[in-house]
Amino acid sequence: MENNTLPALNQCFDMTFANKHTARAVRVPKENNAAQVLKTLGFTEPKPCLFVSGGASYMSAEDRKRIEEILNGVAGFIEEIGGVIIDGGTEAGVMQMVGEARAQGKFNFPLVGVSPLGKVSYPGYKNPHEEAFLEDNHSHFVLVDGDAWGDESQTIVNLTYDICNKRQLPSAGILINGGIIAMHEIYLASTTELQLPILVLEGSGRTADEISTAFRTGNTNRGILRAILAGGDIQIIAADEGMDVVRKKLAERFKM
Repeated sequence: MENNTLPALNQCFDMTFANKHTARAVRVPKENNAAQVLKTLGFTEPKPCLFVSGGASYMSAEDRKRIEEILNGVAGFIEEIGGVIIDGGTEAGVMQMVGEARAQGKFNFPLVGVSPLGKVSYPGYKNPHEEAFLEDNHSHFVLVDGDAWGDESQTIVNLTYDICNKRQLPSAGILINGGIIAMHEIYLASTTELQLPILVLEGSGRTADEISTAFRTGNTNRGILRAILAGGDIQIIAADEGMDVVRKKLAERFKM
């Protein structure tokens, strides 16, 4: 039964979707302690971590199929290494593809969705300002008190950094397509003290292709792009190289 009652801050609760899958969730303030959030969700030991940023807007059916195949391979790789994937958690674009890849592969790796509470609905809570529903194959959710897309971005990169014990274990981000929010996430992840390596899937469209072009040419008029190129550990992978090449590049990044 849905209602408009919000959960208490910093306390775990469960949500059960129509597909009978149950996920563990926690509501947190916008300014939060990532290590404490992970502890509250039950993560008791460091794990290698990949965060997935981006979307699937303006993709052709052929491009979407290619990205789905790549994400199936990514999900299988994370399962093999005992890792975690963190993404935006909603029933849209690459986040939905990652959830479906986890379900179809019958994988058990933790898949943590991080979303702004003011924009989403989920089983048990019907948001009057809903713009998205949480994806029903994620294992965990972090609901950030915020009313705008992007309010969750800092939490995504902080969780990635903390779950791998501040990069004592391998970690990286992968950018697929994406818009303004994705650009900001890559900036936060690559240019701050976190300095997470970023794999950019060239040919997936929008922000990924903008970064790829700037990286290859060394030319851009955008300040945020100049900062990413100057401070980030960026690796370009062509989407049409397929799943095997992406897995190979991930394996190089996640040597353990």
